Amino acid sequence: MLIINNTHPSRIVHYYISRASNYLCSRYCFSSLLVIIFTLSLFSAPLLAQQNSTQLSINKLQTLAQQGQIDAQVKLAIAYEHGEGITKNPQKAVHWYCQAAVKGSSSAQVNLAWMLLNARGIQQDDALAVRWFKSAAKSGDKYAQQMLSRLDTHLQSKRILCKVLPTPYWQTAKCTTACRRVVTMVNDIAPAYNIEPRLVLALIQQESNFKVKALSPKGAMGLMQLMPETAQRYAVKNAWDAQQNIHGGIRYLAWLLKEFHGNVALVLAGYNAGNQAVIRYNGIPPYPETQNYVKRIMKVYGKSHHPYEKLISMNSL
Repeated sequence: MLIINNTHPSRIVHYYISRASNYLCSRYCFSSLLVIIFTLSLFSAPLLAQQNSTQLSINKLQTLAQQGQIDAQVKLAIAYEHGEGITKNPQKAVHWYCQAAVKGSSSAQVNLAWMLLNARGIQQDDALAVRWFKSAAKSGDKYAQQMLSRLDTHLQSKRILCKVLPTPYWQTAKCTTACRRVVTMVNDIAPAYNIEPRLVLALIQQESNFKVKALSPKGAMGLMQLMPETAQRYAVKNAWDAQQNIHGGIRYLAWLLKEFHGNVALVLAGYNAGNQAVIRYNGIPPYPETQNYVKRIMKVYGKSHHPYEKLISMNSL
């Protein structure tokens, strides 16, 4: 009960307003809260959907870029350069610009030149920028022609930024329908293990030439030529099944990458001759077969190092 004697009228009014507010809130605040949550969900749902859509787009771009599609390589490079839908990474931007630039993409050549000219995440090199602007200008790119009119076209540079890799078998017309099915499977499976599809495909090309039923004199089976004990270790019940074979081979490859700290040459030597032989010789074993095997795959893959998972064991994948 409120005692109103000697109480200022304004305080009495404030008291009843507070009581009324508490009463109303007890009845309606929960409903109001639900309305607020619902309203926020209306705004957040499209944002989440857009984020998921963007991630799907990036994943698709990565798959297409790895398959050698030039437009996808340029778009992926732009995404990496500006951090659009993916973490900004100038080195990866340069990698994908290079992939497209050496194949004649004037867009990639111009963007690469712009990065070099303005030191956008890479070392500034005006001479190398001029070289790429010239390549784009030859294709009729108007912007490249305008830039050359403002730059010293006599600048020279011995620096090589883009390494030209040979066109792999699976990106040529020689790749049959069965071969293309294998390529699709590898592009779907390899990223799940954080393994670059090109490395897996280069290994498959060398091991079985994309023949699902390949069998070696030593008993190695299928696309990735799994020995029976390797297939058993990685729970491959049917080594002649293409998907199971790829899963097993990639899991073994991932373990070798961890064992040899991402050194691709040692990983390939281990895949061919066994990891113990690599350890015993403290490097690529002096077997002509293994040495030629490593050289052929390295030539196609083009990299000496591959990222690896540090916390995996032989049977933990």
